[in-house]
Amino acid sequence: MRARTILLVDDETPIRLLVGNRLRSVGYTVLEAADGEQALDMARDERPDLIVTDLQMPHMSGLEFLVRLRAEPGLAPIPAIMLTSRGYVLAPEQLELAGVKTMLSKPFSIRAVVEKIQSILAPNTGGAEQAA
Repeated sequence: MRARTILLVDDETPIRLLVGNRLRSVGYTVLEAADGEQALDMARDERPDLIVTDLQMPHMSGLEFLVRLRAEPGLAPIPAIMLTSRGYVLAPEQLELAGVKTMLSKPFSIRAVVEKIQSILAPNTGGAEQAA
């Protein structure tokens, strides 16, 4: 069985290092992008199993990145987790349009990120998130 691939998108290098290293340590293959434009190209090329993206980034926000991703038939089904600054709220319609399974506020628990990913990718859930 191949390792599941996570596309990690954040303009903050320390966050990519922290989250990326933890995900690798539990067996995921991790691709890293510093902005939405780079992430869209990587998603097209690599077809990750799940995306973890920051909301606020230069060039293209995480929300815009996910909306553009959903417009591409082969990429539309990829589940996503959105990381946001504390207190930043998106409307349910925005989350649905972007295909966001869950949002986590910064600062976040690395453990919570891993648990959410595992829940979403669990084989017995068919990609649906389990109740916490």
